[in-house]
Formats: sequence, C-alpha cells, structure tokens
Amino acid sequence: MVARKVQKVRPSLLPNGADIHEAPGLNMTKVLALFSTPDAFVSMCQIVREDESSGYLTPTVTQQKLLRAYAANRWVLVNKFRQAKITTISVMLLLRDCMYLSGVKGLLIAERHDTAEDIFERILYAYNRLPDDVKMPLAKGRKAGTTQIHFCHGGSIKILTAGGRSPAIGRSVDRLVITEFGEAQWQKKAAINIFPTLNKRPNARVILESTPGRAGSHHETMWRASLEGRGRFKPLFLEWWDDDSCRVDSTGFEPTNAEREYLALHPGMHMDHLAFRRLGLETEMGGDPRLFSSKYPSNAYDGWIGSLAPVMPADILQPMLDRAVNDPEIGLSGVREIEPPQENGSYLITADPAGFGGSGDKSAVTVFDAINRREVAFWEDRETPDRFARRLIQIQKRYNHAMLVVESNATACITLLKDAGTRRLLWTDRNHPGWYATDKRIQEAEAKLVRMLRQNELLLRSRGLLHQLLNYDGSRKKRIKGLDGTTHHFDRARTAVMAADVLSRRNFTETRLKEESSEYVAGQVTIGDLDKFRKGKRKGFAKPIPREWM
Repeated sequence: MVARKVQKVRPSLLPNGADIHEAPGLNMTKVLALFSTPDAFVSMCQIVREDESSGYLTPTVTQQKLLRAYAANRWVLVNKFRQAKITTISVMLLLRDCMYLSGVKGLLIAERHDTAEDIFERILYAYNRLPDDVKMPLAKGRKAGTTQIHFCHGGSIKILTAGGRSPAIGRSVDRLVITEFGEAQWQKKAAINIFPTLNKRPNARVILESTPGRAGSHHETMWRASLEGRGRFKPLFLEWWDDDSCRVDSTGFEPTNAEREYLALHPGMHMDHLAFRRLGLETEMGGDPRLFSSKYPSNAYDGWIGSLAPVMPADILQPMLDRAVNDPEIGLSGVREIEPPQENGSYLITADPAGFGGSGDKSAVTVFDAINRREVAFWEDRETPDRFARRLIQIQKRYNHAMLVVESNATACITLLKDAGTRRLLWTDRNHPGWYATDKRIQEAEAKLVRMLRQNELLLRSRGLLHQLLNYDGSRKKRIKGLDGTTHHFDRARTAVMAADVLSRRNFTETRLKEESSEYVAGQVTIGDLDKFRKGKRKGFAKPIPREWM
C-alpha cells in the first residue's frame, strides 16, 4: 500500500502544515483522535510505576498542567519540584509527535548517562505496548537501539548525554526535551548554539524542565525573563503540594508558628503537606529550609541557591518579592524607571561597575528616592567602564543631579567620573574617590541594610534586586562561577548594600538650589561629610546642598 496524506478533518493539536503519516495497518480514526486532546495519547501509554506495578499512565494534576502548556505553546520552561514525573510526560509527547508526524526528528538531552538510559527505556516500554493499530512501524531494516529509534516515515528520536559538555546536535531537530536543565554546565552555550536553530523551524517545540538551579546561572536568567514575558519561553511553575506524593498523614502533627505562617502563604496547602515538609527537613535537608526550597520551591522565585548562608532576611524580602514589578523598558535616560523623578525629589544613585575585560561580569546601577527610601529605577548589563560612566552621568542628570555612589574597587569607571568633574560624587575620603569596599565597610553596610529592611525603612521593588538579595551570602569574593561557566557577582545586591550605608548616615530633604559657602572641592562629598551633616542638624533634617555640588 502506498502511503498517502490524511485528508480528514485536522484535530486541534495537529500543527499547521504538519502531516500524519498513514502507514499500512494503522487505524487513522484512532490516530487522529490522539491529537484531539492534550492527554489523549499519554493516557494510552503504559509505564512502570514507582511501586513496581505497570499500567496505563494516568496524568497527575502537575502532569496535566504540562500537557496543557505544551498544547498551547511551542516553547515551555518548567520550574518543578523533585520527582514531579514531568520527564515521563515530556518523553511521551516526544514519542507522539515523532512517531506520527512525517519526518519529525526529536532529541532528548540528559546530563548523566544513567538518566539517559532510563528515559529511553521508558520510551521503548511505552512504544512496544501500544496497540498494533496505532503503532507506527519502524524504518525498514532498522531496530530500536539503545539511544535512538527510527520510524518508517523518516522521523526519529535520539537521546544524547551531555556529560558536562555542551551537546553537539549536529543537525536541526523539530522537538527538543532537556531534562534537569538547571544542573547542566552548558546552559549558555545551549541558548546560543541550539535554540536559534529550532526557532527557524515554525513548528518546532521545546520543553526545558528542571528544579531551580544556581542563582546567577543562565538558567535563572532565562526563567526570570520568561516570567516577565520576555523571550520565547512560556514559564510553567508547578506547586509541589498539588502532587499526592508530597503529603504524609498529619495525625498528631502540631505545627509551629512558623509552619502556620508558611501554610497561610500558600493556598491549597494542608496539614499533610506541612507534615511532608517537616519530614523532608528533618531526614534529608538537615533542618535547612533553603535546601528544602531548592527541591520543593514554594513559588516561582523560590529555591535558587546562591549560598547556603544568606545574610539578608528572607521573611522580609519574600513579601516584597510577591509585590515586585516586572522590568520596565529602558528609557531615554538609560535606566529602567519604576517611577519618574519628581521635580523637587532628592535621589541617591548607587552603582557597581565592572572593569575592562570582565566579559562575565555585569555593571549595575540602582536609583533610590532618598526621602521616601524606595527603589525607583535600575539597570544591569555588560558594558565597558567608559560607556557605563556616561550612562551614570546621564542618569544623574535625569534624577535631579542625585548623589552618585560608585564602588571604586574596579578603578576605571570611578577614575573616568572623577576626571569628568562629576558633581556630587561620593568619595571614601579626601584622597580616594568612590565607595571603596573593604571587608569591614561591607560588613557594616550589610548590617545596616538588614536593620533597615527589618524596620521597614527601605522598600525594594524590582524582582532582580530582591532575588539577588535572597541569595546574597556576603562573600568578599567579587566573582562566583555559576553552573553555566560564566562569572557572576551580586552586583545589584551590592548597590543596595551601598545605599543602606549612605541612607543610614544622612537624612535627605527636598532638593534645593541654595547658595552656600563651602570648604569642599566641587564634586566631592566624603563618607565623613555625610556623618557631619547628620550630627549638625535636628533629626529628620539635613544641610542644604551647595549649588557648586549640583
């Protein structure tokens, strides 16, 4: 019998332009029905369950969420909890598309060899047990191997093990599944080398699934961008308490006050889930809630590990994160504005520049309303010190000639600002321009930031800043190597630390252009000067700013 294209009504889940291969012996009515609902095909697949029994796959609540997301979106980025059984659903969808759609090639990438073997065995197990009238024949003369399977219409599924190296796919693929993407050391290379080839194929589909990974990794950057509606990926966060396996009998369980607060923050969670959490904390996580969150995140921004010893108060930062704003567009002033400057507003700009040649580092700047003590604008990206210096001057002009505080450990940017005669530039002392980050100064500033946060004296409003602070460990090392191989330092977190140091030293008032004699050099304000301003005035007031500093 000659293969021919299906002429029947196309089911809703069949991609435009794609053809179902009609092979001898197939019941095409049944095959078409497998594309009619998101769970139609997977419900026909058989699996080996965790209790060692076998049977048909009945999608859980979390698995159903992935099915719906895959049906509605080409690119899906999944933030899951441990053992969410998402890989099982992902490979069944891979099997469906590659088995029935003419010439469609699928690829699954796993970090470890044993994981790849296990996943491929699941695919073969499901394929071999499909009814004959819906089982697509294999390519003539070819048997299913240990890492790949080829179908009669030219479609195929291949499994790759990365093993710590960036996978070389060697050809274009139509379906891609990457499991535990957060563990991969080649995240950035995959984004550069693999994803663009798929984007050129109009029907290509991608599933990236993982528990939260390392803070500052490319995986985290992609996830944050997807939450903010940037990029190709649709974010899918899976609550662990939706899964029946994440609960234990809570008979006799007495929650602590902290556990009751945790419960109140998560609708749908019950005492059985709290009992599961406590058991996991006691038996697996050494009592560390951060380790538990890394495997069972409580929200879309939880679980990213930068340090196991964070110094900032998560109980204060988390509610701020829940109310945080998405990144606004970059305005003409070169900064992302949460709110525009007010005519008489007094502002503080803190900046952490990267040096020349620091391709892995980012420069960061945050603008604060110095009177109301809240974040009003920010920017973060890779930029050479000379361009960053010009950006800071532009932002300073935009925000009423705000006081400018620049970390000076990387000397290029601060030197350029000094030589340009930048006004209201903070100096460490009379001979040292910029905020010089010694161990003692950082520790003292960190303590000030913690105090201000706990006393509700500082409002942080951007997700990126809050996220870094939640993982900030106070390390004196400027650079930390992420799992994607790029360097990362808590650049935006450092801008908040510097802001706390300055804001705790001085009470700002409305900007006033008032003539006043001064013994200080134009453009120079020192840390010592800030303390003098506070000591010499009544509480809540500050010395007017001389015109020559503006």
